[in-house]
Amino acid sequence: MNKNKKRSVRNILLMGVFWRILFIEGVLLAYSLLHKWITEDASSMDLFWYSIRITLLVIIIITFMMVTLRTFLARNIILPLEAITSANKRLHENISGDDYIELPDDLSHEIEAIVTSRSKMLKTILDITEEREKYAIALNDELKQGKKIQNDFLPHDLPRVKNCEPASYFHSALELSGDFYDVFELPDDHIGFVVGDVSGKGVGSALFMALVRSLLRIFSGSFSADGDSCRLADSNKGWIPEDALRTVYLTNEYIATEHSEDGMFVTLVFGAIDLLTGKMHYVNAGHEPLMIIDQNGIKHSLGRTGPALGPIQGAAYDIGTVQLEKGDILFSYTDGVTEAQSENKDFYTRARLKNIFNKGFDGSSDTLLEAVIADLSAFTGNAPQSDDITMLAIKWQGGK
Repeated sequence: MNKNKKRSVRNILLMGVFWRILFIEGVLLAYSLLHKWITEDASSMDLFWYSIRITLLVIIIITFMMVTLRTFLARNIILPLEAITSANKRLHENISGDDYIELPDDLSHEIEAIVTSRSKMLKTILDITEEREKYAIALNDELKQGKKIQNDFLPHDLPRVKNCEPASYFHSALELSGDFYDVFELPDDHIGFVVGDVSGKGVGSALFMALVRSLLRIFSGSFSADGDSCRLADSNKGWIPEDALRTVYLTNEYIATEHSEDGMFVTLVFGAIDLLTGKMHYVNAGHEPLMIIDQNGIKHSLGRTGPALGPIQGAAYDIGTVQLEKGDILFSYTDGVTEAQSENKDFYTRARLKNIFNKGFDGSSDTLLEAVIADLSAFTGNAPQSDDITMLAIKWQGGK
């Protein structure tokens, strides 16, 4: 810090006055000596004693003025400023602390104006701070309620169905999340699953997530009511592979038509597994690849079959088909996994994720997720979570 900034107001004012008076008196002394020498033709000794007398007079004048100014400045300027400074320091340590400033009654107009303005400004700040604290508490309560409601949208317990062993992991970066997953039963011995990621974070993404999740349930023709699976589509026909394509298509059309101005979109993987045969039909709408893993490593990496939902009305989607074999594990995730950052701001990357599976995996769905979580935690360390993390694993236990 600069030395001048460390000096008190008292020293700055008094020394400033001292040097200015000294300069003025020095100029007058030089002028007086020069004038006497020119006009009176004085000798060197006369000029010497004359300069001594003038110097003593200057010292007396400077001393008198400094004492007078010190008394005046101390009472009317320095002491009030020091009192204000001390009060400001107390407020810095405790904003809700004592604001009292002890000052003389007959203050100058300027100092009184400073104190009055300071008091009004402080009252305004305290009022705003109090309002913000109340708002923050109310907002925090609303976010907690919103988080509870959003968690209710996600399955508390994954359905237990024959031949399949599902497991999931979800951890939001903020109170509310744009990630979601779902597993639900479909007619004719089918099970549906979805993993999605809404653009952005926070309240808007959470609301959009709830909308998309509900649309997928409705358009797939399945929702849970009192524990029973209900079919909203044509009940005269069973589940067919094209229903997966139809579900994604109708969801995209609704979002693109009704919410195009919001500028939001969602990437997702939607699939259906035949619980009798292990045949899986899926649509990957702009999402991370869906992996099929067995004891030898990654068997399939199922990429995109169409664009993200929302931006394009009438977008075309293809449906993919994969035959699951006994012991295969289906693994889907959001980019919060691959884009997780370490303390050095390095990304986790898809390549590191694949390395976990490259040597093969023969455990349960839960064990697979635990392996990913452990490696992810070791990589990120104490770095804050930058994005929502969602993972879904389904092990096919059937087989011919």
